[in-house]
Amino acid sequence: MDKQMVKYVSILVGLIVLLIIFLLLKNSISGGVKYSFPDIETKMVNAAKKYVNNKKKNNQDILPDAPGTSYEISTSILESEGYINDLSSYAKNGATCNGNVQIWNAGNGNYDYVPYLNCGTNYETQKLVTQVLKDNDYGITFGSGLYQRKNGKFVTEENDLGGNSESFEYVFRGDDVNNYVQIDENLWRIVSIDADDNLLLILDTHSQKAYAWDEKYNEEIKKYQGVNIYEENGLESNAYKIVRSFYDETMNLMNKEKYSKKTKHLLVPMDLCVGKRSEKDTSIDGSTECKTVLEGEYIGLLPAYYYMSASLDASCTEITSKNCGNYNYMSSFGDYWWLLTANADTTNEAYSVSVKYVSSNICSYRADIRPIIKLGARAVYSEGKGTLNEPYRVKSFTEED
Repeated sequence: MDKQMVKYVSILVGLIVLLIIFLLLKNSISGGVKYSFPDIETKMVNAAKKYVNNKKKNNQDILPDAPGTSYEISTSILESEGYINDLSSYAKNGATCNGNVQIWNAGNGNYDYVPYLNCGTNYETQKLVTQVLKDNDYGITFGSGLYQRKNGKFVTEENDLGGNSESFEYVFRGDDVNNYVQIDENLWRIVSIDADDNLLLILDTHSQKAYAWDEKYNEEIKKYQGVNIYEENGLESNAYKIVRSFYDETMNLMNKEKYSKKTKHLLVPMDLCVGKRSEKDTSIDGSTECKTVLEGEYIGLLPAYYYMSASLDASCTEITSKNCGNYNYMSSFGDYWWLLTANADTTNEAYSVSVKYVSSNICSYRADIRPIIKLGARAVYSEGKGTLNEPYRVKSFTEED
């Protein structure tokens, strides 16, 4: 290399060094590297995990021990103990920020870390349930959409909408509803939102294989046609075992993907309404099915009254009425799948959806499994509009990310 070339290279290297020094000085004066608000949320969670792990090393286990409960760590504690810098130093636009991280016991050894970041008008962590309610006008009174159900009856007058959400639930009804939620490969539909803002979801696809609801020997019938008890005193039906295998990730879905591990961190335990109903029962508020409850479940099948509730047809008065498939988004599923509810008039039959209507079938009949779960109110909204092409997506901060 000649002297002229060496001179040019030296000048270039010197300029690069000066540029780096300039950027470092500028960065220092401006308060350090600036992050997007979602990145700050991630930093909060990572700091909380380190905090928890160090507590464990000192024999201080602060993880909540009961499913459905939480432990909150303020960012001021994380800042004071050196796990994270002042949140405002990370934020763009000179935003002033504070927040906390909630650690939820999601059952079966799963813990969900949920950040709440408040940067005033610049940014605030949004819950999925808040976005869903806002997108659906907090309840409508006609047409397809999200309805309020108070004291067992749907609100049909504008003046009756609103009030304290702790006194009613929301239910999606009709055949044109934006209630899709995507978690990894799994696509779900929001069925309802309970008084605690937890979201009941049903899988939009189904099991790869068809299964019997039950196929034990029935003493009354004297045949192997099954016994229509979902679970009682630890005695499990085939349907109970199969749907549990979905939660345990051993059951493949129609397109061969499995249950997302992320989902387990987002759940709350639910009470499954396993009461039986007669074909002539006209209730659609759960008063029949919920007379018998299986507590603390993380997976299940859809109770019959929710299928009826999803229909806007006024002639849907009995579970086996073919009118119940009208104006009902569940009719778009287009397959044969079991409901949770058994026929109270028999000992060997349960209800299943036959594409667009419900029928009572012998338990040994084979149909698809379409599980339900309950997503905790804490689930953080990421993006989406609830449509098939743009489903709602949630942020997840689990180790499986």
